[in-house]
This record gives sequence, C-alpha cells and structure tokens, in this order.
Amino acid sequence: MFSSQFAKLAAQNKSAWKAGLAIVVAGTTFKVVYFNFSRSVLVDHMDRRHIQATAHLHSARQFGSAAAVEREERVPQLSPEQKEQLQEYLKLLADNNPEVYPKQKR
Repeated sequence: MFSSQFAKLAAQNKSAWKAGLAIVVAGTTFKVVYFNFSRSVLVDHMDRRHIQATAHLHSARQFGSAAAVEREERVPQLSPEQKEQLQEYLKLLADNNPEVYPKQKR
C-alpha cells in the first residue's frame, strides 16, 4: 500500500526529482573539478619550492666546502708541542665541566 502511493508521488514529481538530481550531479562535478584544480596548483607549487630548495642546498654545500678548504689553507699547522698543550687544555676543560664535556668510556 505504501509503495504504490510512493510510486504515484514519485511519478507526479518527476520534474522535482530531475532538478534534485541535476543539483547533486552539478555539485559533485564542481567538487571533483575544484579538487583536481587545487591539487594541481598545490603540487606545482611544491615542485617549484623543492627545485628551489634543492638548488639552494647544492649552492650552500659548495660554499661550505670552499670555505672549509680556504680555512684549512689559512690556518698554520700546529707543532707537536702545541698539539700536546691543546690536548691538555681540552682535558682540563672536560674535567672541570663534566656536564658540558662528558667523559668518554674507554
């Protein structure tokens, strides 16, 4: 009984059902198109930033390597006596500041 009345109401309101279906289809289409568009914009932006960051990292590494070589060339070599004094100084610092210079277990 209920299904036959519903069938009659559904048949009478065909235009309303068509309009509702058109709204649902249009909304779904808009969401899909907008999602794909916004995703492509985000992916393109991330790709550009990644390329820029990679180039910057490469140039920073080159600069760091060149600066390290330049520093090594400018610093005079330590004599054996100076090396021994430096090791004594570092040991003294480690003994006086155990929180900063933890002792290595040997």
